[in-house]
Amino acid sequence: EKDSYGNEVSKLARPLPVEYLLVDVPASTPLTPLYTFRPDRTTTPFPVENRMLDRHIQDFNALSTYLRQFSPDQFLSAVSDFHLLLYIATMDMLPMKALDWAGSEHWATVEQLVASSRDGGRQAAAPEWTCPHCTFLNMPHLNQCDMCTLPR
Repeated sequence: EKDSYGNEVSKLARPLPVEYLLVDVPASTPLTPLYTFRPDRTTTPFPVENRMLDRHIQDFNALSTYLRQFSPDQFLSAVSDFHLLLYIATMDMLPMKALDWAGSEHWATVEQLVASSRDGGRQAAAPEWTCPHCTFLNMPHLNQCDMCTLPR
């Protein structure tokens, strides 16, 4: 289209049609789900939590169906499913008491190991001091700043 001076001009598309703004976004899951937390690909995975639309219902019946796939000596494989662990941790029939577990002897050993590795022999060393003038971190034995040479 041309204006009154013969220049080629384009017009703004107002009002913008709503159809250009509509986007199809999947609301729940992909068409072919990828189970990343499942170590054994030969068994049916435990249902994913909060997926009612996909008929993934976590209840005692789903737990029973899932566990029947495994023999008693495959216990570790059975409980290696992340979604099963999350279901067991939040179910009312088998409450996993976090504070009881945190007070156990095994967890106390882990806490001791973490505490000893955190110190790492730095207890004897004095902390570095920050120069109030230039904010440089200085070694503890210095009486003046190594950067600006002003006194401590």
